[in-house]
Amino acid sequence: MTKHIKILVIGVGVAGPAVAYWLKRFGFSPVLIEKSAAVRKGGQALDIRGIATHIAKEMGIYDQICNMRTQIKCGRYVDVKGNVLHEEQGETFGFRQDDEVEILRGDLVEILMKAIADIPCEFKQSVIKIEQNEDSVTVTYKDGRVENYDLVIAADGIHSATRGMVFSKNEYQLINLGSYVSAFTIPNYLGLDHMELLCESNHKLVTLQSDSQADKAMAGFMFRSKHVLEDIRDEQEQKHFLHASFQNFGWETQNILNRMPESDDFYFDAITQIKMKSWTKGRIALIGDAAYCPSPLSGQGNNLAFVGAYILAGELKKADGDYIQAFTRYNELLHPFVEANQQFGVWVSESFLLKDDEVSKEIAEARSNKILAMIKSVSNSINLPQYE
Repeated sequence: MTKHIKILVIGVGVAGPAVAYWLKRFGFSPVLIEKSAAVRKGGQALDIRGIATHIAKEMGIYDQICNMRTQIKCGRYVDVKGNVLHEEQGETFGFRQDDEVEILRGDLVEILMKAIADIPCEFKQSVIKIEQNEDSVTVTYKDGRVENYDLVIAADGIHSATRGMVFSKNEYQLINLGSYVSAFTIPNYLGLDHMELLCESNHKLVTLQSDSQADKAMAGFMFRSKHVLEDIRDEQEQKHFLHASFQNFGWETQNILNRMPESDDFYFDAITQIKMKSWTKGRIALIGDAAYCPSPLSGQGNNLAFVGAYILAGELKKADGDYIQAFTRYNELLHPFVEANQQFGVWVSESFLLKDDEVSKEIAEARSNKILAMIKSVSNSINLPQYE
């Protein structure tokens, strides 16, 4: 029965290809669409942690992830004058333990897409209308084409257009945690060699790292602010806000910002959580950041995507395609795991971005040890069902 169930998956990030993989493996017929012209290269580094590591191994992609993992050998905290405060080895600096690995977002998506090479995927495509009834979901695409599907799974990120089309505003909350994050690539003008530098002061954080591409460096900014942008998606407003927020910050900040116009991969967003009582409505389900973003600072969004994809597809298999039963179980099984990770996301948002008088070697070490312990707990705070 399952092979005749046609499922549209919206979004080629991490959650979309992951759920498509498990749907195909469990006998369904998924198809993917993505509004971008191609898979976005590079991007921020993501962690494969805890139970998600087990899922990656089950998918047969863990060794590929290890082969393409980041290779930061040293992390170094500096003050606004450039003095070294604290130094840690790469894995400890990234809060990774045992067989956990870090990989660039673009590299992970590339691995996932190769794992589902036989699944139809259409780029430069998006949905402008969704209508559902007892028997199917009718989808209208931006090019005017109309298609019917048995189910739709939306994995189109924290600013999910699907969520806005299907769910009313009182069915979800975007919780602003009071901070912003930005990242972009610039030339490796400091000559960093598999190293990350981190400068934290006055509720602001600037990072600079260089890994496998010796001529390039990834700059990162995080900062607290009560200011609300008029248009969170306006890149010029974002860049102006970033400049204004880090004026006279010190260290290499101005040199980094001066090189920002050279970058072609500028990213900026508010540190936000998505809260929903139910991630499903009728024949439509949300997954990944579209459903339960825990906050970019938590580093757990990738793991929620892996676990959510496995459970959603697995419950559909277990229910032999009975989406009502499967969606109910998806919500029941995943909610405690999501809540634990979102609580951790709030804690990280509050514990990072310290005041001037709080930044020290002792504080940095104590915070790292606490984060390591908490990550290990929340990353493994679910017992995965067996569907095969």
